[in-house]
Amino acid sequence: MLDWTGDDTFEVGGTTYVCRPIGDRFPSEPGRFCLLKPRHAVEWYEQLLRDREPQFVVEVGSYDGASRALFAEIARPQRLIAIDRRREPSPALTEFISRRGFTDVVTAYYGVDQSDAPRLVEILAEAFGGTGLDLVVDDASHLVEPTRATFNCLFPRLAPGGLYLIEDWSWAHSGLGHLGEWADHQPLTTVIFELILACASRPEAISNVNVFKNFALVERGPAEIDPDTFDLAKCFGPRAAALLAK
Repeated sequence: MLDWTGDDTFEVGGTTYVCRPIGDRFPSEPGRFCLLKPRHAVEWYEQLLRDREPQFVVEVGSYDGASRALFAEIARPQRLIAIDRRREPSPALTEFISRRGFTDVVTAYYGVDQSDAPRLVEILAEAFGGTGLDLVVDDASHLVEPTRATFNCLFPRLAPGGLYLIEDWSWAHSGLGHLGEWADHQPLTTVIFELILACASRPEAISNVNVFKNFALVERGPAEIDPDTFDLAKCFGPRAAALLAK
């Protein structure tokens, strides 16, 4: 169980986690992680992980590795891999993996662009073989094209009933869209609209989409999906596409 020692601080497994908004983040250090999630999101994740107990997990983007460490502590998966564009390993995560005995469970792949589908496929083959995934969390760029590319690659590799979670889809509507370089980017809302339309058109593939303020949770349906040809844009027809064009 998470031991909350303050409004934004908790401990688990001898590790301290401090919940901070992105503007107040600090570099994590061994034994003390900066977790870029508010308390209510941490508590939601804790409940999800305990309820679902995902055994094969992929996380795309995770800053210093705090959420990666937390997922390992709560879910106790058989395999958890993390993919990040940063090139240097996180010292805090490296120490955590060794100290907590997760060397054979948690693997971090650095210097990987989330849009690089061939590399993602290589990583999944190396880490999981042909085993279907239980949970994918995309907390990387929060941009339309990279997020869509990652979804097209990883969603078909979920096991039926598996979950795909897209973090921070609402950034354009909650203030961040007016800050610096973000102001020029297309809102990630576009992908959420596409998922809802795909759920209506192809529920056998995308069986459910739950949209919350800061994240969207997508459930894979029972249909067989060809991972080499899957394309979210082809999961709905011209009438639905016309809605997006307005």
